[in-house]
Amino acid sequence: MAKEKQSSGPVIDWYLVSIERLKQIGIVILVVLLGGGAWWYYTNQKRNPRSSAEAAIAEARQALNTLAASKDFPMHRSDFDRAQHKLDEAGTKLAAGNYPDAESAAVESQTFSRAALSGKGGADNDAQFLTVEGDVQFQKSSTSDWSPAEMRTPLFNGDWVKTGGSASAELIFSNGSLYTIGPNALLEIYSQFNAATSRKNNSVQMQVGSVEVATTDDASSVRTPGSQVTIDSESTTQVGVDTQKTTAVLAEKGSASIAPSDGSAAVKLAVGEKVTTTPQGALSAVRKLPMPPALLTPSDNQVFLVTADSRVEFSWEAVPGATGYLLQVSRSRLFTSLEINSQRQKTTASALVTAEGAFYWRVAATEAGGDVGPFSAFRRFRVNGPGHEGTTAPDAPAPRLQLKRPYSIGGAFFMIEGDTDPGATVLINDEDADVEGNGHFKKLVSFNKVGTNLVVVKATNAAGKQTRQSETVHVEE
Repeated sequence: MAKEKQSSGPVIDWYLVSIERLKQIGIVILVVLLGGGAWWYYTNQKRNPRSSAEAAIAEARQALNTLAASKDFPMHRSDFDRAQHKLDEAGTKLAAGNYPDAESAAVESQTFSRAALSGKGGADNDAQFLTVEGDVQFQKSSTSDWSPAEMRTPLFNGDWVKTGGSASAELIFSNGSLYTIGPNALLEIYSQFNAATSRKNNSVQMQVGSVEVATTDDASSVRTPGSQVTIDSESTTQVGVDTQKTTAVLAEKGSASIAPSDGSAAVKLAVGEKVTTTPQGALSAVRKLPMPPALLTPSDNQVFLVTADSRVEFSWEAVPGATGYLLQVSRSRLFTSLEINSQRQKTTASALVTAEGAFYWRVAATEAGGDVGPFSAFRRFRVNGPGHEGTTAPDAPAPRLQLKRPYSIGGAFFMIEGDTDPGATVLINDEDADVEGNGHFKKLVSFNKVGTNLVVVKATNAAGKQTRQSETVHVEE
């Protein structure tokens, strides 16, 4: 009989597990389940764009209802209408599946309602008119009526602006960016709230005409039929759209980029570089244009007298590679209408003085293809009649200086404005301010310090006499 094979070790077919060990295992499993559930909720709900947009819309609707039920509702009807308009826009975008923009519109609606409830309604506009020259009109997004534009008229997302022939306007946005609109232009304010950054993306939708954008410490943009142009901080860029919907972009200071609507890569522009794009988004090659010449004579704020043979002699430095120059003289610092618009081969020009008043002049260099490069910063001169020598006499009194109360543009930006003698030079906190022909001046000033800030304004005439005044502004955190 064969022997039964002996096992090499004990066979274990069951385990003894302590109650404490079971508790520990149960706790671990519970933690894993809770963590997995939280992760599922976060990834599928909190991070779900649709859910985020729906939650923002619900909060905006609640804020709107609270505003409607408040005792001060009659005082904030315009804020209610703006908030309702944004809420309707959010619902439309949600239905179309555009969840990020739906959330952005809902957050902006909620901002309008809460600002009104806190007593700050009506102050948070997207832009306002800073200067108006000629036939300039605006249309609110909720109406079809056009109204004459006036200084400090507030504008909001969806509002329209148009300029007539020989008309121009300056728009100042909440981030301090300055948009100078040329004649025969039509554009839409396109300033939207970015929920991710809690900041507004300041922009305009350009249909036709030209706009020059000068930024401060934040970027701004211009949408055109074939592209989107982003102007970097501390930069100036000219954007023009012709009647054929072709866009031309010229970087005048700093840098800018243009992103075609056909989805191709964006192109970066440096100072003096120009590019065009078709309505379909096809970009041309980047062209380098000549830089603006340095102006020599007349000096800034120089005064001339009207006589039988008095003339103004213009001169500027030559620009390497330039084939010619374009001299412009205007009674408007925006160069809305031109007294002189002359192509020159030389770096000099002469004009007979025939009328009194203030004039502005600038020069741009042209290249072989006929393209005009960036213009120089303008200079001013004034023409006085006999017996009105003005501030050039050594015994002339100090210039008059009348300051208006500084007003807030938004955040740390304040407009400093006033009047002085024509031809006087004005410094605001030791920085030059533009003085118009009638002596009016204004300058946008940004303050870095929260609380009370001092503004010192100095007006100096050609005789060296000076008048000094000061004001204070309060910057809220």
